[in-house]
Order: sequence, then structure tokens, then C-alpha cells
Amino acid sequence: MKDRPPAARAVHRDVRVLFGLAAVIALVVFVIDSLPTLDIAIAVFYVVVVLLVASTGSRRATIAVAWGCIALTLIGFVLSHDVHYTNGALARCGVSLLAIVTTAILSLRNLAATATLHEQVEERKQAEYALERSEAFLLDAQRLSRTGSIATSLPSGVMWWSDEAYRIFDYGRDVVPSIEAILARAHPDDMALVRGAHEQALAGAPLVEVEHRLLMADGSVKNVHYVAHLASPQAGGLEYVGALMDVTETKCAQEALARSTAELAHVTRITMLGELAASIAHEVTQPIAAIVTCGDASLRWLNRPTPDLVEAKQSIAQMIRDAKRASDVIKQIRSMAKKRDPLPAKLDLNEIVVESIELVRRELERHRVEVRIELTSPSPTVSCDRVQLQQVLINLVMNGVQAMADVAGPRRVRIVTRRFDAGNAQVMVQDSGAGISQDNVSRLFNAFFTTKAEGMGMGLSICRSIVEAHGGRIWAESPEEGGAVLQFILPVEEGESHEH
Repeated sequence: MKDRPPAARAVHRDVRVLFGLAAVIALVVFVIDSLPTLDIAIAVFYVVVVLLVASTGSRRATIAVAWGCIALTLIGFVLSHDVHYTNGALARCGVSLLAIVTTAILSLRNLAATATLHEQVEERKQAEYALERSEAFLLDAQRLSRTGSIATSLPSGVMWWSDEAYRIFDYGRDVVPSIEAILARAHPDDMALVRGAHEQALAGAPLVEVEHRLLMADGSVKNVHYVAHLASPQAGGLEYVGALMDVTETKCAQEALARSTAELAHVTRITMLGELAASIAHEVTQPIAAIVTCGDASLRWLNRPTPDLVEAKQSIAQMIRDAKRASDVIKQIRSMAKKRDPLPAKLDLNEIVVESIELVRRELERHRVEVRIELTSPSPTVSCDRVQLQQVLINLVMNGVQAMADVAGPRRVRIVTRRFDAGNAQVMVQDSGAGISQDNVSRLFNAFFTTKAEGMGMGLSICRSIVEAHGGRIWAESPEEGGAVLQFILPVEEGESHEH
């Protein structure tokens, strides 16, 4: 009792008072009803007792008291009359009993209706609480995910924005949501995108999706992604339910990741050039030595008593050809070492493969690796950055060379170009090494994963980034004959193939 709150104690006290009052009234009615001198239906007042107990809200107590009042009425009737009962006395007793039973039934029905009403009220409160909690959760989730909700009725153009949508657009709640308000925030360069999405909705497109920029009042720029789907058609119009996501931070993170990947690719190229220094020196030395040889031959042809001008011209032409070859090698090395943004161009895929092999020719000879090249004809044309594509091919070839470092038997690298399908060209680099374990196939192109003790695990990861950035795909397989096959596909430029 001491542990109950004040309100509960007050209710308990009121119930005890009602029960006490009902007991007193029942006792008074019983005493009066038992007197033989009164010929009135005093037992009718038992209904007051039933009503008082029913007001406590206890169904069980009401039933018990009703039966008790019926019993008291019968006992009082017996005590107040002898064995001879007059019709009037029986009628009065019957009226009293009927009044008690009727009052009890009505009280019980009232209690049941009241209980049902209380349950409905409680269910409604619970539903309202659940709705408020869901709305609070939704607001918090939208705030955390920076996603607002937008509902649009067309063709009327009536809109509803959530609080987060107002925050994304940086409008106050006094602004009426409308397409005009959205266009007022749209970046001038993206205005056509926003209008196009609105026209799609007016045309009844089942899904509307657009990514554009917002130019805020303070001059800052936000990147947003809007997706809306057509809800159940309304009478006389369309209704779209959509989500507006603030993807500014995601865009910044993607740009930072792209910059980091480019930096890492540049560092990898510089490291790779250092490792291929001997091969590069060999590539440059060959045309220089040829130039010297042709120069000496030209002097001999010219120093004859009768100068042989035809032979001299041929030697000079060979000197020019070898000088251009040396210049091209140096130009390729400078391009790979230079830090710059990618420059996509239409490239002959077979030509890039041959150039890349020449850059690592010395390394292949040093490791006693036999190279077999199978080029498709006509050669596919791809739109790529020349240096980055060379970097991918060199990485894949050198990966195969390193995979065969501990192989005692023949070391072979097979490089194949071919059409993968109507829209893609494929390059395959196959080695005769130990192959790839099933556990490593899925992780081979992950950053920092390597099976070499001295490896950094970035070469193949960079290859994947470059290939995917050019719209392609790269993967690895372990053929039944052994070794590993690293291959990638790139979109081809139709109508630009070259015969070889």
C-alpha cells in the first residue's frame, strides 16, 4: 500500500468507501424489508447497492452483490410474512427481484461497453505512440542518411516535402514545395536534367531518376540523387513518391579515391620503370647502335672514289628510321613517368600489345621466358589512355614472369587478343606457373593482397581500377593444363578495326 502512487491510493480509498456505503444501504434495506408491518417493495432499493458496486468497475463484485441482493430479498420476504403469502406481497417481491436482475444486467453491459471503450482508447493511444515513434525514427534516419522524401501529384504539381528535404534545399517551412522552388535551386548547367525528369513524370514514366547539382544561396554546390516511382494511379492524375539523397560527401569521397588511385598508379609506373631499366636501356641502345652503324656505312659509300649515292641514301634512311624508333621509346618512357590526367584516344589494341611486349623484352629474356603472341585480325580499336593500357599489359606480363620464377621446366607466356563478343575485345595473358588456388581467385585483384613475400599487392588492384574506369572487366582463371590466365575485356569502337 505504501509503495502505490498517490493516485492509486486515492482510487483504492474511493472503492473501499463505495463498498462500505453499499454494505450499509444493503443492511438498512434488509432490516426494513424484514419488518412484517410494511407492505411496500422496499427491496427495490437493492438496485442502489448494485449500482454502487458496479461503479467500482468490478464485474465479479457486481455479479456477487446482485446474487447477494437477490438472496437478501428472498430472506427478507420469508421473514416478513407467515406461511400465507398474499398476491400483493408476491408481486412486490417479484418487482424487487426484477429490478435487481435488470439493474445487474444493465450494469454488466455498461461495464463491458466501458471496458471495450477503454481498450479502444488504449489501442488508439498505442497506435498514436507507435506512429509518433515511427515518425521520430524516420526523421532521425533521414537526418543520418541525408535522405528526404518528396511526394508529387500531377498534373496539379502539388508537392509535399519532409523536413530533411527542406534542409537539403535549404528552404524554410514557409516555402511552398513546387517544381519552381526546385528549379530555383538547380545548378544552371543541370537545369535541363531537372526539367527532363519533370517531363518524364508528366508523361507517366514508372520510374524517374536523376542526379544533378544544387546551387545554394551562399554559392556552395550540393550533389543530389533523386529517385521516384509511380504510386497507385489517382483519379484524374498521377502520384509519385520519391527520395532525395544528398550525395555531396559521397561524390567528394569518390573524387578523392580517384585522385588517390591515380597517384598510386603513377607511383607504380615509376617503380615499374625502375625495375625495367635494363630492358629500357636495351631498347634505346639498339636503335642508337644501328644509327652509328648506318652512319659509318654512309661515310664509306660517300668516301669512295666514285661515291655510291644510292647506298648512302639507303643508309641515311635507315638512320632516320632508327632515330624515330629511339625517339618513340623515349617518348613512351616519358609518358609513363609523367604525372597527368588520363587522355582517352582510339587505339589499335594489337599495336599496344606489341609495344608493351617490347618494353619488357629484356626482362623476358633475362628470365628465359618464351613469348607467344596471337593477335586477332582485324585488330580491334578501343578508346583508352595509351599509357594506362600499357601499364595494365606490362603488369599482367610481369605478374606471369614472377609467377614462373620457381618453375624448373619451360617458362612460357601466351598473349592473345580476340573478340569477346559484339561489343568487347579481350586480352588474355597465360603463364605456365603454379596457377591460382581457389582461396585466392576471389581476392587476387583486392588491394594489398599478394602471394609474394616482397610484393605490395597493388599491381593487379591498379589493373582492375584502370580497366573498370575504361568500362571493362578483369578476372583470373586457372585452366586445367596448369598455370594462370589473367584476362580483361574493353569496349570496342565499331567500324575502326585495322588489318594486320
